[in-house]
Amino acid sequence: MEMEIIRHRRLLWELVKRDLRLRYIGSIMGLFWSVINPLILLVIYIFIFSLIFGGASSGGPAADVKRTMASFPVFLCCGVLPWNALMESLLAATGIISGSGGLIKKAVFPVAILPMQAIVASFVNFAITLVLFGVFLLGADVFFATNVFPGLAFAMVVPLAVLQLIVLVGACYFFATVNVFFRDMAPILNAMMMVMFWLTPMVYPAWLVTDQYPPVKYFYIVNPFAHLVRLYREFLYRGHPPQGFGEFGVACPIGVSVLYLLAIGALAYIVGKYVFTRSQPHFVDEV
Repeated sequence: MEMEIIRHRRLLWELVKRDLRLRYIGSIMGLFWSVINPLILLVIYIFIFSLIFGGASSGGPAADVKRTMASFPVFLCCGVLPWNALMESLLAATGIISGSGGLIKKAVFPVAILPMQAIVASFVNFAITLVLFGVFLLGADVFFATNVFPGLAFAMVVPLAVLQLIVLVGACYFFATVNVFFRDMAPILNAMMMVMFWLTPMVYPAWLVTDQYPPVKYFYIVNPFAHLVRLYREFLYRGHPPQGFGEFGVACPIGVSVLYLLAIGALAYIVGKYVFTRSQPHFVDEV
């Protein structure tokens, strides 16, 4: 599978460019729709959760409450933007094989590049969104003295995005394959991701839940999405390398989070590759 992707990397890039052109060419707003849609959600989250934090003066560490209230849009973006990219990649990859019957039935077409096409296209959008996010933070510092730009720590978005990609690839190939034989996979995955969105401390600080329900911290510890969001938030929101897992109530150095995500990514890749390679000969009959 890997060699097939490498051999056809030029075709992969052409498919990615075609995907992006179809998405934005002919649209008046074009590329800005990739920012406007999550921005609308962010405004809703900011309004709702600002009300919650406004009435939670004693629900967690006072300094953290004050910090969250002062720069809540940044707090939200550090969780929601990576999540949107992850969800977009998964959902796009899940339906791409079953929706590409015309290509797959061509005897020489490299099917393995299709899920990767969805992943790369989504990450191009994610990269653009992160650049605009960085410009927003820097502009807020320069013009309004908000002190929200994390400085050199912002460069950590690159290795964090690579780590996110590693975690994602195997899952994309797995769900793309399953959806060929079980077409309900896409809506089921969408529902599962909506549930996980609220079960992961993205739009709220973890202590808001763990202070009242301490056992939840163990779910956060095994939740790979919680680890990923935590890394983004520590670097981009707090502006320093994470020192522990204090907000979850359990000590966990940065290396543990990274190794855990790499292990999850490796396991997902092994499973996804196995399912894909075993099922690939039957794709033509199913699409």
